[in-house]
Order: sequence, then structure tokens, then C-alpha cells
Amino acid sequence: MLEKQKTIINAVSISGIGLHTGCKSTITFKPAAEDTGIIFRRIDLDEPVDIPAKIEFVDSIARGTILSNNGVKIYTVEHVLAAIMGLTIDNVIIELDAEEPPVMDGSSIDFVNILKDNIALQDKPRQYFEVKETIEYKDLEKGIELIVVPSDKFKITYMVDYNNPALGTQFTTMYDLEEEFIKDYASTRTFCFLSEVEYLKEAGLIKGGSLENSVVILDRELSKEETSMVEKKLGMGEGIIPEGKGVLGSVEFRFKNEPVRHKALDLIGDLGLLGKPIRGHFLCARGGHEAHIELVKLLKTAVEKHSLINKFKRSVDESYVFDVKDIMNLLQHRYPMLLVDKIVEITPGKSIVGLKNVTFNEDFFNGHFPGDPIMPGVLIVEAMGQTGGLLLMNTIKNPKEKLVMFTGLDKIKFRKTVHPGDQLMMHVEMVRPLSRGICKMHGVAFVDGKKVAEALMTAMVIDKPDDK
Repeated sequence: MLEKQKTIINAVSISGIGLHTGCKSTITFKPAAEDTGIIFRRIDLDEPVDIPAKIEFVDSIARGTILSNNGVKIYTVEHVLAAIMGLTIDNVIIELDAEEPPVMDGSSIDFVNILKDNIALQDKPRQYFEVKETIEYKDLEKGIELIVVPSDKFKITYMVDYNNPALGTQFTTMYDLEEEFIKDYASTRTFCFLSEVEYLKEAGLIKGGSLENSVVILDRELSKEETSMVEKKLGMGEGIIPEGKGVLGSVEFRFKNEPVRHKALDLIGDLGLLGKPIRGHFLCARGGHEAHIELVKLLKTAVEKHSLINKFKRSVDESYVFDVKDIMNLLQHRYPMLLVDKIVEITPGKSIVGLKNVTFNEDFFNGHFPGDPIMPGVLIVEAMGQTGGLLLMNTIKNPKEKLVMFTGLDKIKFRKTVHPGDQLMMHVEMVRPLSRGICKMHGVAFVDGKKVAEALMTAMVIDKPDDK
């Protein structure tokens, strides 16, 4: 049975102060039509400005996820997005009368509480992105590993490993979002170490931060003089810093492993920037907002590839992306000038790998050359160009109504000859993305892993001429 999209029934609001800006802020959640998605709306300006909750609108990651549109920003959106994603709400308008949502208690629970009994089903089905192959983001220098593997539902396994006796290594696994999110994750609070608080204060951030909306962990030993000096600098009162180790203000964790659960909460919120729900198992070690955003970018590329294949591929064979019938649906070329048999790999907007089986029956071998058949170099370049054309066509609207025309070739090199029985593998990468109808690509052709030709190709996209 197909799941239906969800919105909310009535507008609901909640007020507080922003964590980093310290601004007074009211956030109002409003119903939205099917396929609207999640949209933030700044209403404190002369003209309201909409900022979609999508990865393309991420401005920066400065101790939180910041979105912007034409210079208008919204700070620290991840806890709001986590509430919406955790409640599996698809369509909602989020109005803000300031530049940052209220931090509340540093978790998502206050947003969840005003939304959870206010959800309505819509008519259209939800469109999931189902992870089909392993997707990885790694930063070996920082020890960060984020891996997504196929799963029939959304799952998270998260580990953090801090060199701090108050925390140590922490681990959590969420097996069922709808069953576990509200009771086990929504109330987990943001946390940081004392040294980070000092840095953030000096940087002019966390103006709205307090021990009522964050958990601050002591990460270094302080003398009595240092303790007094730091307490004055933080302005949170005397006696808040424990001796030796522990949490400032004797705040107790809501869960023994609350920090790592909050990392999972942040991940849920940041994944909301993909723009669609996901089925996959997230295996995360030592992540954070920056790593989460990089992972979402990889997921977006995978979504675009999945969408492209679903749009143009006819066969169910998963060993390749497009066969020759699919290619003929995208390219204008026909015998004897169609020089790509299959597309075996594609990263939309970035790179593509095409295959051409060179047989003795090729028409050009009749004259090039009798008794010593060699594939003309210009046709090898043409094959790379057609492969690049297929990469380009998936980046434009209405590709069946367009033609790719090559306007320039540069740095052409031929390394080896190509003969009947060879299999050409064409690797083409986008060097300069399409802008004002023109792009630049670099193509390399291989036979048995050895480079046979390469070229830098400039192309333009034009409308197909009308048939007369």
C-alpha cells in the first residue's frame, strides 16, 4: 500500500530566542499543498522571502546549518527540520519573524509537541529515494566516516568517540523512525565542550546560549583562578564549572548517551535538505553538520542518477545505465553515425562512461584502410562527443527538443590505433558546466585500459529545427 504525503491541519506557532543570534523569534508552521516540500519564509522583511529547505540553498555550516536565498539567511534550521522529518511531514510552510528559529531547550521536542497531533494525510503518494548501492563520505584526516547502505526502511547507526572522560565512546542505533523518534531522540539537546563555548563567545556566536538550552561539557582541567575567569567570561553565573570532569551547572543527561543521540537528531534534520524521504541505513562515525551536508550532496547526485535512469531507461537490466535503444531516445544520431552502444556509468552533471563495440562490419573500414582496417581518429573523437552529449542532455529541460552541437575541439591527441574487435570505453568529464547554452568537456578513450585518444570539447545546446 502506497504511503500518502502529509501536511499539517492548522497553523501553529511557538516563540523563543535564537541560539546564535540571540534574537527574539516566533516560528509558525502552516499547511502546504502536495509536492510543495519544506519552505522557510522570512516575514520580517519588506517583502517575504522564501528559502526552500534544499541542499542548493545551504549557505554555510557555522555551528549549525544555515540557509540563504539572494542574501537572505536563516540560521540553525536543523532542529526544526529534524522535527518535520521525524514526524514524516512532507509539505509545510515555516514562517519566521527573525533570522533564526527559537532554540527552545536545544532539542526538537517543543516543535514536535505542537505538530504531532496536527498532521493530515494528502492524496498524492510519497516518493522515496531508495538507496541501491553503497554511498560513502570519508574524511580520513578527521576520522569521519558516513556510509549509507541499502535497507527497506530508514535506519541510523551512529558512533562518536571523544577523548574526554565525561563522554568517551558513545553509540546509538535507530531501527524505526516512527516508533523511536519522539520517545528516544526528539528531546536530545545540543551539546558542546567548554573550550568550544569560549571560542564561540569570542566569535560573537551563541548570544542566546545558556545552560537551559545546551549541555556544556568540561574538556580541560582549570585552576581556581581560571575557573573564576572563565565563569565571568561566559556570564552564566558562579559555581557552574565542576571540578575535574563533568557537565557545567550539574545538568544531567536525559539519556546516558544523549550526545550521540543528538548527533543522530542533527543528521535527521540535515537529511531533510535532500527534499525527499529516504530508505537506507546510515552508518556514521564522528560526523557533524559539515560531513552531513557533504553526504547529502552525494545523495542528491544519486537521486538525480536514479531519476534520469527511471526517465529514459527501458530495460530492467542493472548492469548498465542505458542501452542503444535508450540512447536513440536521447540522441538524434542514427546508422551509420551512432557511435555509442551503451552507457555503463553516469554521475549527472559531472561524468559519464560510454561503450562502443568496434566490429569489422563498420562501414568506414571499407576505405580506411583496405587490408589494414583502422578506425578513423575523427570518429573516435565523435564517439567521445556523443558520450558527452548524453551527459549534457540530462542536465537540460526537454532534452528531446534539443540538439548538442560541438563548436570547438582542443588538445586532441591520438595515442594508439583502434581496430576491429576492440571495445572503446569513453570517459567524459564536465570541465565547465552548461552556462548560457555552452559547456566544456574533457574526453578520454581507452581500449583494454590503455589510452587511445583524448580531447577537450566545447559544445552548445540548440533547439531542434522544426520538421517540415
